[in-house]
Amino acid sequence: MVWNRHLSAVGARRVIEAIGGLYVALAAGRALVQIDRGVPLGNVLIVTLLIAVPGFVLIYGGYWISRVDIDAEFYPDIVGWCLAGFGAMASVLVLYHLQPDGSVTNPATAPPILTALSSVAGFAVGVYDGQAKTRTRQLEQRNRKLERTQAELEETVQRFEEANSRLEESNERLERYRQYTDHVLDAIHDVFYVLEEDGSLQRWNESLCEVTGYSNAEVASMNAVEFVAEGDRETIANAIAEGFETGSVQIEGDLLTKAGEHVPYEFAASTLETPDGKSVLAGIGRDISDRKERERVLEHRARQQQVVADLGQFALETDDIDDLMREATRQVASVLDTEFCKVLDLDERGDALLLRQGVGWQDGLVGSEMVSAIEADSQAAYTLANDHPIVVENLEEETRFSGPELLTSHDVSSGISTIIGPFDEPWGILGSHDTDSRTFTDEDVTFVQSVANVLAEAIERQQYRTELEELVADLEVSNERLEQFAYAASHDLQEPLRMVSTYLQLIERRYGDELDADGEEFLAYAVDGADRMREMIEGLLQYSRVETRGDEFEPVDLNAVLESVRENLQVTIERSDAEITAESLPRVVGDEGQLQQVFQNLLSNAIEYSGAEPPRIRVSAERNGTKWTVSVADEGIGIGPDDQERIFEVFQRLHGREEHTGTGIGLALCERIVERHDGDIWVESDLGEGATFSFTLPAVTSRTED
Repeated sequence: MVWNRHLSAVGARRVIEAIGGLYVALAAGRALVQIDRGVPLGNVLIVTLLIAVPGFVLIYGGYWISRVDIDAEFYPDIVGWCLAGFGAMASVLVLYHLQPDGSVTNPATAPPILTALSSVAGFAVGVYDGQAKTRTRQLEQRNRKLERTQAELEETVQRFEEANSRLEESNERLERYRQYTDHVLDAIHDVFYVLEEDGSLQRWNESLCEVTGYSNAEVASMNAVEFVAEGDRETIANAIAEGFETGSVQIEGDLLTKAGEHVPYEFAASTLETPDGKSVLAGIGRDISDRKERERVLEHRARQQQVVADLGQFALETDDIDDLMREATRQVASVLDTEFCKVLDLDERGDALLLRQGVGWQDGLVGSEMVSAIEADSQAAYTLANDHPIVVENLEEETRFSGPELLTSHDVSSGISTIIGPFDEPWGILGSHDTDSRTFTDEDVTFVQSVANVLAEAIERQQYRTELEELVADLEVSNERLEQFAYAASHDLQEPLRMVSTYLQLIERRYGDELDADGEEFLAYAVDGADRMREMIEGLLQYSRVETRGDEFEPVDLNAVLESVRENLQVTIERSDAEITAESLPRVVGDEGQLQQVFQNLLSNAIEYSGAEPPRIRVSAERNGTKWTVSVADEGIGIGPDDQERIFEVFQRLHGREEHTGTGIGLALCERIVERHDGDIWVESDLGEGATFSFTLPAVTSRTED
């Protein structure tokens, strides 16, 4: 190691070149000496070449080893071999020279030649050794590199194996997850699907196969539009395109099974992106048969309720009960989807029913066909005997009755029948029938009963209207007779009264001076009684003529009416120092003359019963919907609560004639006039606190203006 460090410091190649240079220099010096001694040039040249050539070889070798495949690390070893060759040859020569019988004949020639050649030989051995060591080291380096490469390869292989192991585990997990997902999707009752843009199915669950009846292989070869009817395929194709365009879609349609059945479904889907960046449409299809059935039932029930409401409205608008019955039978048959419907009219004796109206029956039967109401096997008789609707699902299997012939002759099998009117006084029967055996719901039964109730109310209303019209006619005749009587009575009574008054006045003029104080008093009483009787007869005559002798209603300005009354009462107002204030009064619909009578009576009473103070009267009006409430308020003596209704009765007075004048018919006349105007009149008062008389009159509207 020390040798190598020293040679590395000096330079192994320089040492070799130096050794070669020494031999060249030695050869040159020896040649010069030999030539100088006169040695033949040929001999000098040969020896010189034998010494100098190895020197040149070593010099060139020092340069050459840097160009061959020998590591510089082994250059000192080559120097060592050169020196070893030199040393070995020198040792041999020394040993040979030291032998007793031997010696080197020419020490100046043989040693240089032999050591030079041995140095070259050592150099050659060193070069070979260096090349061998270099190749050995290279092999070792390659082996180490191969070992590292092999180790890296083994490590890489191990990593690949570990990655493969992880990949296998991942694939196993993915497979388990896929199986789990499949199980989850298959467990869903709804249909799951994944569609491509062309409508082909990429994935689906078992529900699709179960619902449609197609196998997985058949589904895989089908397009989404093939699962619907031919007429709906364009709609479904457009919905798929819309889903891919907008990102989501929802649509209802019938799913077509392999057996040709139509199942209502609702489809909802949204777009997703697959791992490879492809868009698909994933969604759920839900069977909405139950919902559709509920909607159908609700729509059917709503239609039933609407029909009942429409018939009720029609019953209020029409006076023709047969039109109502005809419309009712048509609507009931339509709503229940039955072939026949009938209205049977029970006769007065209660033993027969007339087919008064109906649909579906043979021509000529409606209006003429009679059905027994008492035969034991008659459904009609059985219906009349029960206070609830009678439902028949199959007449052939019915044990309660077997007829009547009206039903059997039309092959009726099922139906609903119920009483029209109260159970104890039925008007007739409403029934709806069909030739097929059917099951009717509670809502169907309630519907028929509701229609029967509408008919019953309409019949009762018609009967009441007829009775009312007859009563009104009787009252009109009676009122006319009473009016004639009142007129005749008042006319006939006024003539004797005029005669009595005339003769009383004659007595007063002719014999007034001859009568004493009692006679004059008695005569005054008689005259006053006759005058009061005449006033009462005239008031009664006015009261009886309110309804019959009034004018037609028209818009009336109450301001003008009040002003006219003021003029009529001007003397009374001035004498009593009365103050009448009024707001702006409205225009109403009425009889101007009669309304003037109302105002004049109320203002006269307010002045008459004002008490000790001058009358203070206020007239006002307030709008209440379609009517005006007109009030006349005073600050007079007032009316007690117990007398506030009695004062509106004919000839009812709260005070004697000595206190206040009047016939006791004025307020009764006001009430009758207000009632003719479809209004009310009342008083609000307390004793000593004044009184407010209020009455309502119809307001003027655009219709009454026209």
